[in-house]
Amino acid sequence: MNTRTRIPPPAQRQQLLEQQKRRYKEKQRQIKRRKRNLLIKRIAVFGLLAIIAVLLVWMIMSFIDNNSGEKPSGNDPEISHENGLEETGETVSDDGHEGFSLSSLIDPSTLNPNDKIDLYYMEDQVLPKVYYTNNTPYTTFSEDNPILGSNKDTRVIVIDAGHQTETRKSDVWLSPYLDPAKDSSWVKNSLLTIGTEGSKTKRPEYETTHEIAEKLKKALEDLGYTVYLSHPDIEEQLSGSQRAMVANKNNADLMISLHCNSYEEDPRQSGAMALIPKIWEGYPSERLAYLSKHAATVILEEYSQATQLKNRGLDPIPKTSMFSFCKVPIILLEMGFSSCPSDDNAMNDPEFQGKMVSGIVAGINKYFSLIEIPNGQ
Repeated sequence: MNTRTRIPPPAQRQQLLEQQKRRYKEKQRQIKRRKRNLLIKRIAVFGLLAIIAVLLVWMIMSFIDNNSGEKPSGNDPEISHENGLEETGETVSDDGHEGFSLSSLIDPSTLNPNDKIDLYYMEDQVLPKVYYTNNTPYTTFSEDNPILGSNKDTRVIVIDAGHQTETRKSDVWLSPYLDPAKDSSWVKNSLLTIGTEGSKTKRPEYETTHEIAEKLKKALEDLGYTVYLSHPDIEEQLSGSQRAMVANKNNADLMISLHCNSYEEDPRQSGAMALIPKIWEGYPSERLAYLSKHAATVILEEYSQATQLKNRGLDPIPKTSMFSFCKVPIILLEMGFSSCPSDDNAMNDPEFQGKMVSGIVAGINKYFSLIEIPNGQ
């Protein structure tokens, strides 16, 4: 007799059905796992590609910035002192007075006669009426008239170290050719500031500009220039018109104001640029705008070449009291960006400051040499 238990047909079918259900569920779970793993792999691949793309864009932008004028690493070569920049440039004039000549500073063969600067361009231009009042910080504007000529025994330079040791508000008269009795001629509560702050060094702009101004003054005096600082006392608080007054009263041939630029929205922005006067409400005259533009062009070119900082070009601006009140060619040199860590470090490094000074001096020498090129040479 067979004692093996037999499964009734209905129970056997039920068991088979349960087995099929289990196999089906397991298959579905495997399918879901494969889909989930595939999705994770795709996300990882796309994420990796996105990271690679971002890195490539960053590398390309950095390459473009580096090749558009940003200075090289700390191993860049020393700036050479060619064309007699170490000489004094002093001569004796016909009357026996110790005079000044640029002939020993610049090699004439390096100058392009086509770039000659006409010192007497628009000299006879008639300017508007000059307003002045005892209520303004500069009351002798109409009387202080420097002579821009080549008959001096020495060239006179005024260096303005941008900004000051404290921030304060002041009413600023926009132009000596505007009637000070009208409110529209003033900027009320204009903010006079300490300037920018170094993103890396945390040094205020006025300290940097004063330090470089002192070094530039010495370098120019060593070459025979007569040099004045607009405010040798770093604690002195001067308005733009009062700074311009120093140039006018001292019969200056050129005024250069030193500043540090800033653009905190993009710390990669670097390089040097020059601001120049734009004629507004009759001032400056066309002659001064012309000479200022040429001075800025030459000085910025030499400065950028000496420092290897990007040349960002010229920016003509109106409605600045220092430009409006200055009666001599004037430029405002933005020497670099305090908001850019590399520029900030460089502008406060004594060795690099030497390159900055050499570039400015070379530009000033070239500017006056272009004025003095005789016809036909």
